[in-house]
Amino acid sequence: MTSQYDVIVVGKGNAALCAALSATDNGAKVLVLEAATEEESGGNSRFAGGVMRFAYETVDDLKRVTDLTDEEIATSDFGTNTCEEYLEDIYRLTSYRTDPDLSETLVNDSLDTMAWLRSKGARFVPNYGRQSGMVNGKRKFFGRLPIEVSGGGGAPDEAALTLSAVNGRAALRVETVTASTGQSHARTFALVAGPRLGLPEVTVELVASDPGTTLSGAGSYASRSTIAAGSAVAMAADALAVRLRAAAGLRAQSRQIAADGPKSPSLAKNSENPGKYADKRSLLLSKSC
Repeated sequence: MTSQYDVIVVGKGNAALCAALSATDNGAKVLVLEAATEEESGGNSRFAGGVMRFAYETVDDLKRVTDLTDEEIATSDFGTNTCEEYLEDIYRLTSYRTDPDLSETLVNDSLDTMAWLRSKGARFVPNYGRQSGMVNGKRKFFGRLPIEVSGGGGAPDEAALTLSAVNGRAALRVETVTASTGQSHARTFALVAGPRLGLPEVTVELVASDPGTTLSGAGSYASRSTIAAGSAVAMAADALAVRLRAAAGLRAQSRQIAADGPKSPSLAKNSENPGKYADKRSLLLSKSC
């Protein structure tokens, strides 16, 4: 039996399924093909953790995409990802090597597209697990990624970061399990992680993972490394930044206690050498996503 279709979509990631839905909306008979088992279906989007990047300015924009309670709104800082911020990120990460017209279409239509996907049955939820942390009693979302697909793809675990001090200067070591096949991973991941930690590109080193690593990945095919490993690097850097800010807050609090004078014998003992840990030459804080 021969079947005829108006549109054949090859692939089953986010972009492919959006194309299939759009074609169906316009009356086409659509066939979707994917070279994967049912358990591994989903294209590159399966490796992106379900996190969605789109332009938004206010909570009202987010409410077009997901349900938010009054308590969630009152106790959360969702930040912004305005069209200007989104475009600046694209231009910065690509060194302006991107089509400006396509970039503007992507950014300017992103919120409407998310609302359209919701109307098609996609369910989005606040990204509490990987893109937020408690800061001064309020949940703060970072990375401009406050929304994810409910039950989205598995969390990217293709990168680990180690921050250390080398000759008195901060240095970041990025470990991934995806090998470069011409995508300039060293510079790409440096541009992803560096700004999130306030580090220049030259201080970020990309290294191949150890064979015994607990990281996992699916390779570099179809230019998926920037999507999957790049997302893992971004999340790891954002999480590390939150930990560094928390550590800085604790250090400032400890210095204030030392300045106010000892309140107990144990504090008196420690206050004799407030710089005991300041001489450490290496600060190792790693985060694997």
